[in-house]
Amino acid sequence: MSLETEKLEKQLKVVGVLFMAASGLCLLGLLFIPIHYMMMQSVMKIDFPHQGEVPNPREIFEQMRGTLPLMYGIMGGMLLIFGGVMLATGINLYRKKHQTFCIVGSAMSCLCMPWGTALGIWSLLILFDKQVQPLFQEQTELNESDFLS
Repeated sequence: MSLETEKLEKQLKVVGVLFMAASGLCLLGLLFIPIHYMMMQSVMKIDFPHQGEVPNPREIFEQMRGTLPLMYGIMGGMLLIFGGVMLATGINLYRKKHQTFCIVGSAMSCLCMPWGTALGIWSLLILFDKQVQPLFQEQTELNESDFLS
């Protein structure tokens, strides 16, 4: 095994661990959603002063009340999907399996600015290196030989 291959394997493991940590942060964000929802509900109950031609805040809050649970549900669903994909990408990067899925997960992480973008670009640069593809193929061949024996 060459020095360059060892370096790439270490980078794959580091990127995999960073993806797992990022997924933990996404999934931790799920705990914040109900807290924020309760805070928003309490803010909507406050009587704000109303001035002349400016719309009444109470009316604006009443219009928002119906869409608020939907908005928080969508945010929670997105955090759950992103957290799950990032976790699976991190595990697969660490184990050097499913290169195509890792590429898709890395591209998805680019949507999470700024840290996810940096992590996604770094992992994509590693995954598209010509010397990395044999690492994923070796792992696949080992798994297939274990299955067949």
